[in-house]
Amino acid sequence: RARMTLPPAFARGARRADAPQRAHYGRIFDVACCPWDDSLFATAGEDETARVWRDDSRSIGGSGIASHGVCRGHKDEVVRVAWHPTMRILASGSADGAVAVWKVAPSGAERAASAHDPDEAAVARVDVLGPHPGEVYGCSFVGDGEGGGPMLATAAGTDLRLWDLEAAVEVARVPPLRAAKEPDGSPDETVSGPASKKKPDRWEPGFLFSLSGDGGARGLLASACSDGTVKLWGLDGNARSATAVASVASHPNALATATAFLPCGNLLASAGSDGRVVVCDVRRSCRAVRRITPPCVATGLCAVQAPRTSSFRERDSESEACDAESDASATEKATPGGYLLMSGRDGVVRAVRGEGAGPSAALSPSETNVTPLLCVASDRDGARVFAAGNTRERGNEVPESVKTSGPASGSGPFGVSPGPFGFVRRNGNLGALGAAGGAKPRAEPAEIFVWDALLSAGEEDEDASACDTRRAQ
Repeated sequence: RARMTLPPAFARGARRADAPQRAHYGRIFDVACCPWDDSLFATAGEDETARVWRDDSRSIGGSGIASHGVCRGHKDEVVRVAWHPTMRILASGSADGAVAVWKVAPSGAERAASAHDPDEAAVARVDVLGPHPGEVYGCSFVGDGEGGGPMLATAAGTDLRLWDLEAAVEVARVPPLRAAKEPDGSPDETVSGPASKKKPDRWEPGFLFSLSGDGGARGLLASACSDGTVKLWGLDGNARSATAVASVASHPNALATATAFLPCGNLLASAGSDGRVVVCDVRRSCRAVRRITPPCVATGLCAVQAPRTSSFRERDSESEACDAESDASATEKATPGGYLLMSGRDGVVRAVRGEGAGPSAALSPSETNVTPLLCVASDRDGARVFAAGNTRERGNEVPESVKTSGPASGSGPFGVSPGPFGFVRRNGNLGALGAAGGAKPRAEPAEIFVWDALLSAGEEDEDASACDTRRAQ
């Protein structure tokens, strides 16, 4: 049987010296790799833009990483970006309560994106969806297109929303499953996980902080919530309606901040402000199969298929094994869960097995200048890993009142209480950079960190050689 190995970027990757050092002005909240063009990836920033980047390093005569297009038009921070799996469109979710849909041209066909815009460019806005009741912390394209066109799921406030992109209208609004309360205030069996003490009022109800899909395996969507639970919905066949199916108490007395389905869609990981990453098996009533406590609170999650051989150029057969496995044999045969990547405020990206034994490792941009990371993404083969977060100048500065170890005073995550990124500027209460009264200090540039398994040792510069691949604690 083939030996399970680390994702290539962790096994032998080197930090890219050509990664953008001034990618956004202010924090970078999200990064996502394009599924239909390996050269493209997108980022979401505090400077009210989403940006599309092009990596030409795989092509002959390529010049490395360069800007492909800028998505402008939001009136507040952009906190989420999501690619359609097959169509050439990108969605951006913002703190202004809107989701913008952008047409993106593939590499080498930049003029093709301007079909709906007189100004020819690589990126063109085609729709704006909203309003939402607050920050849009989740965007996920769903369905197979057979129900009348592409569909988009969004998470804002406490409800899941489904949008028909051809008509640009909301077709469904689905509240999450809530715990039925017994007379003594304890949750009944409708909520999976251990009972917890009463949470602070400002964490209730469960505001949605993320949105992850299982890749169509079972039509599931999951969201991390401010009440410490992970909410799940099941989509119908054409994704025009959904049903709340579970509320999992994975992080009692803490904020749940991020979610990610592992390859094959059988395992769901969530991160919380309690410092734990919990992996649940959705085939077994979301029973926890692993609890991970990394050295630093995980701020971002993503998953990558676990390589079966030492060469990532060989196609991995794990997806075929997962497809062939029946639910009836799930309790008898463990399915490899791939690798879970976790970004942290200590500036480290860690890779651990989602399930079972296997090697683990970590990547660090620098030994001396720590840049707290808020997001992480990987390409399909795990050959490149992308991470970003705070500006270099801000470093580890986090106001005492908004540290993730405890809540700040306020009425909810959209006021002055911490959101999934620790603290969020909203309605002039607390500045995005920690300034009171809504005053926005001068934004400093934030960079993107890229580790690449194809980068030869001769291409590294002195600064990039600070990349440290080591065993995760």
